[in-house]
Amino acid sequence: MDVEQQNTPEITAGPRLKLRHAKARAFSVVCAAATWVGVVMLVVLLSDVIFDSTGWIYSRVDRDPRMIMYKLETDPQFVAQVEERAPSLLSGMERKAKSKERTLAKNGVELTAAELADFKLDYLHSQLAKDEHCFAALDTHPTTRERWLIGGTIIKDIIATFPSRFPTKAGLKSALAGSLWLIIFTALFAIPIGVSAAIYLEEYAPKNRLSRFIEVNIANLAGVPSIVYGILGLAVFVRGIHLGRSVLAGALTMSLLILPVIIIAAREAIKAVPDSIRQGAFALGATRWQTVRHHVLPVALPGILTGVILAMSRALGETAPMIMIGALSYVAFVPTGPMDDFTVLPIQIYNWVAMPQREFHLLAACGILILLIFLLLMNSVAIFVRQRAQRNIKW
Repeated sequence: MDVEQQNTPEITAGPRLKLRHAKARAFSVVCAAATWVGVVMLVVLLSDVIFDSTGWIYSRVDRDPRMIMYKLETDPQFVAQVEERAPSLLSGMERKAKSKERTLAKNGVELTAAELADFKLDYLHSQLAKDEHCFAALDTHPTTRERWLIGGTIIKDIIATFPSRFPTKAGLKSALAGSLWLIIFTALFAIPIGVSAAIYLEEYAPKNRLSRFIEVNIANLAGVPSIVYGILGLAVFVRGIHLGRSVLAGALTMSLLILPVIIIAAREAIKAVPDSIRQGAFALGATRWQTVRHHVLPVALPGILTGVILAMSRALGETAPMIMIGALSYVAFVPTGPMDDFTVLPIQIYNWVAMPQREFHLLAACGILILLIFLLLMNSVAIFVRQRAQRNIKW
């Protein structure tokens, strides 16, 4: 036994073992710190957006024209207060309403109760923009239920109304519709072309200098600034083939922007499929197309969808290309076809931020929050499809 112990070499730690462990701990601390910095910055960003948007609604709800109108219709004591403190507001509203009714009556049109209420509300919006002190003198004393009711109405109106020069009346209806049109057409163009190009480059293209040249250029295009794609879209689609400032021109421009991202992500997903799957399909007599269609693509689909999610998220949030192709900052209609003029959420938010009134800046925070929710809903659908595709993979 002693002989065996003597012949057994003694295992000793290297002289730099403690230093290597210290470096490993320092590296893990740096990585954890970087992660937490990113999390903290994200929380700060979301908190600022949420507090600005909800704070603007909460601070305005007591003297918002919708609250004033609601109190005038339901609270006789408030009506008496308005007659005492701001008689010109009530008399002016009634005078304008009667004038509107007489004008329509001459043309044989009768003003309905809902239309009359909308007209009075528009008058209150205009008066608030002219003289806020008149509204400041009014004490609405709303209950918690009334605050929630009018706050919900304000949020609904932001989503369901068109832009306006009055911040209390401005909405995102045309921008939401334009973003939806744009993202649908961008997906129809970019996803089939991008995935098809990735399949060709990874499964069919010969590995020669031309293929490598194409791959290098696709990688370079993924890093080109978005404003360059906007200039290209302006020259080719807007002016070259005379599509004008239409949804179709915007969708084609955004498709060019995200195509390299989709191609690179789809190629990496296809490349990650084990080669044994292809060899097994070939051994059973499957053609190249059958192998790709029935074996490679189902396995690569989750990775492809991840790239598509990232690409579509970028397309939804880009502003520079839309400015270059001339997407309008004020659109008071919903696009009904691919050749209609349009605007998108980032353009509308940018337009509000550029306004001098602080109310528009806070309204832009509401627009950012709605953009994030819109993006989250879109990504949730893609993630759901990706998870289902992963569950359906049978090795």
